[in-house]
Amino acid sequence: MLDRPNLSRENPTGPRGRRPPPGLLPVKWAAKWPPDDSDLPGAPPAPGGGGGGGGFADDGNFKRGRFSPASIVVGLLLALGAAGAIWFGVKQESQRMTVDAIAKEKKNIFVLPKNDQLPLWRTWAASNAEPSLQQEALMQLAWAGDPEGITLATKTLSLPDHRVKGVAAQVLAYYGSPKADSAKPALLEALKAADESDRPQIVWSLIELKEPAAFKDAMDQYRKGFLSKVERLGGGMAFDPEKLAGLVSLEELAKLATDESPSVRQLVATVLSRNAESKWTSALISLVKDKDVEVAREAANGLGRIGDETARAPLLEALSNADKDSRQRFLEALRDGIGGEGLVLALESVKTDPEETTWFQTKQIMEMLRELADPRSADPLVKWIEAKKPPLHWQGEAGTRLAEVGDIRGARYIGERMLADPLKLYKLEKFWEADEGGHLSRTDLPRVVGARMLADLATVHADKSAELKAAAEAPIILWLKDRPQPHANGLRFLATIRSEKILKDMRDWAFPTDPLPKEGQQPPFPAAFETAQSALRYVGRMKDEPSYPRLLDQFNRKKDPKMDITQDGLQGAGLAMMGMALRAVAYGASQGLAEWGDPRAVEPLTKLIEDEMWHEEARQAACEALAWCADDKAMIEVAKKAKEFASQKEPRKQLIGACYASSLALRPVPSAAGELVPLLVADVDPGVRMAIARAIGIGGFDEAVQGQLFEKLKDVEVRNAAALALILGGTSDTAARTVAMYADFDKAALDDLKDHYYRAFGYWSDEDFKRGNLYRYVANAEAITRVKVAEAPQEWARQRLQAQFDNLKYDNGPHSETRVVLRYRLYQAAKSGDGGQKKGAIETLKFMKEKGVLMALRHEQGETGALAKRAFHELMNPKATVAEDLSALAPATKAGGAGVQ
Repeated sequence: MLDRPNLSRENPTGPRGRRPPPGLLPVKWAAKWPPDDSDLPGAPPAPGGGGGGGGFADDGNFKRGRFSPASIVVGLLLALGAAGAIWFGVKQESQRMTVDAIAKEKKNIFVLPKNDQLPLWRTWAASNAEPSLQQEALMQLAWAGDPEGITLATKTLSLPDHRVKGVAAQVLAYYGSPKADSAKPALLEALKAADESDRPQIVWSLIELKEPAAFKDAMDQYRKGFLSKVERLGGGMAFDPEKLAGLVSLEELAKLATDESPSVRQLVATVLSRNAESKWTSALISLVKDKDVEVAREAANGLGRIGDETARAPLLEALSNADKDSRQRFLEALRDGIGGEGLVLALESVKTDPEETTWFQTKQIMEMLRELADPRSADPLVKWIEAKKPPLHWQGEAGTRLAEVGDIRGARYIGERMLADPLKLYKLEKFWEADEGGHLSRTDLPRVVGARMLADLATVHADKSAELKAAAEAPIILWLKDRPQPHANGLRFLATIRSEKILKDMRDWAFPTDPLPKEGQQPPFPAAFETAQSALRYVGRMKDEPSYPRLLDQFNRKKDPKMDITQDGLQGAGLAMMGMALRAVAYGASQGLAEWGDPRAVEPLTKLIEDEMWHEEARQAACEALAWCADDKAMIEVAKKAKEFASQKEPRKQLIGACYASSLALRPVPSAAGELVPLLVADVDPGVRMAIARAIGIGGFDEAVQGQLFEKLKDVEVRNAAALALILGGTSDTAARTVAMYADFDKAALDDLKDHYYRAFGYWSDEDFKRGNLYRYVANAEAITRVKVAEAPQEWARQRLQAQFDNLKYDNGPHSETRVVLRYRLYQAAKSGDGGQKKGAIETLKFMKEKGVLMALRHEQGETGALAKRAFHELMNPKATVAEDLSALAPATKAGGAGVQ
């Protein structure tokens, strides 16, 4: 692995003894390492004697005796020299650093600010006293982008230790061309003395630096299978066939299409496919018929790209004739090689008989299109629908695929599908007409998903409401009214397009005339109030002015101020049904006001929040709404209230403080951080501390606050709250330093921090995207992986943040981002944002494992294309890690009536 020193023992070189580390060198040596010869300790004298030497007399007459007096003196000197050498070697051996000492040295550097780290890493990178530290130093300099790392890595190539040379080569490959082009001569020279432990890395570095002289060695390493095992800095396969092929012309490479090595033929097929032109058609047709399926499937990509009838016919023939397993591999090759366009092309190969085969093969491709989400699949998918006129089920699925990539043309196809009754569209005897929800005649899942996609389309295309109304407004209304309860997805779509046709019904659903449940009333819970919770939110999104006072009225429906409808208060008091109905309308009204974002709501929301007799979930929703309704001046008052309540001793007061802190997390007030840090103390409830820490972190802070947070790491009671704030709100350097400090703490402390970090991300709002918070979270998680605690890379931040991105499938509340919406916005930012936005968006897309979008972005010009190519390669060749089991931390599965997503 490349995130730790190269510990290969294959063909080790160099003395076993180690010079002392830079920190232990005499001052005059530390100033320049390695020292000049004149600065070294006195060496043993050279052997004396002349002429015949050894055991012969000066005149060559051996009969005078075995040893002459002079030779005895020389022998004594040699013996003394050997003893001195042994003593010096033993002394060096005794000065070797222990494993613990090495780990401590790394930790002592990791906890320093970046500018203070660099000189120390440079010192270690220039020293071969401890190979593991030298390798670590070279890697850290590369990750820091330090130009001196190139010079130091280049010099390291002249050392005899193959382990260190291998890492130096990987480091130079990381810097890439043109930054590290100056290292080419040193790499070529090192290649002459390389062995099997470092030759692949050196060769790959030369490939990255576009050195044609390395092609012969590169092909030799490729044929032997060594080149494809080279890892990049940080882990994951480095090998990219296009870069290897870039050392020679395509014409020269094409001559290897009949090479006896399957790996070489696969290379040719891959590169010709990526540079698909009609002149390579005959070569690719030959390769698609190769006896090695790996070769054939790579050639299939090229034929699909060329796209004319001559190229398509053999591709479709290969797909049609493939068995189930081979077909899957062909489809994966088309997906990874061409993208969505290749998968849509593969629809032409679907067998038309028997019917169940048609269903399963079409479903297989549609699911792959969903997982890939390649924006480039939109045009060919529309052409397929219009040309083939598929059954309504597949038309709806294709429309959903279009919506998933943000293409508004999907709305019409989904709208038509919304009119179909499942009982009429599907037949129970056709067992294959099933999905994850069961047989499609007994579930309405396609329309539920279709409505969700329409809502997402309405969010990303806010300026095209008229087009969306024409495509799907009427079908959605019919669907909602045909259900026992209107579905939240349909309500969200109609509210987002401001449908006048549904407004009266929306009011009726939001403000039912049904009386509240009576005290002591038994289940079931009244459906009208379940529906009202969703409808209240969406009538707020519609900003229906006559509904505004009625939204506020929901907070006054609890007529007895002393009635306790907190979660504890509902236990065994006969108030369960009434209390939950009141909770539902207050919760829904709060969400409606959050959608509306009107400052008039600040005072009534504040009153609800501070009423200790109301249900906690309703008050929490009110705190979230406060963030969207308050202006900057009001939010400063919120910060004061958070401090006021959190500093009190009573649990209920502290709960209010935590609630206000969650408002600050949604709408940060940077100036509030200084007021909140003093609340991170032991006598504040741990849950409240974490809420405050999250508000500090998301809001950001200055150096003074950062210093206070680092100081609080010394207090075991509040350490993790301070650390969470630093990880969320600090720079990448700050986040990495914070985690590095846990090398000195108990393991349980780090485990606890991991869980709090995971839970810190409740959901992401559109403001998190606009402010660039997501980019910071991703950058900090990546920086943390490069820190080692007890010599172990800290992969947990990456894994846990990625898991939270996976929780974006559904809408999570007012202003929340779904995966479809966020993916679309990141795609647009990567194409048209400034330099920082492009980089942040592409790194976030890689973090989210969005292959399709990165494939599309690879073809953009300039910086966007270059960044996307690198990100896509790293995504497709990830570092091998052991996945954490986060099931205990995962959110509960959504279920139930109008709120189902």
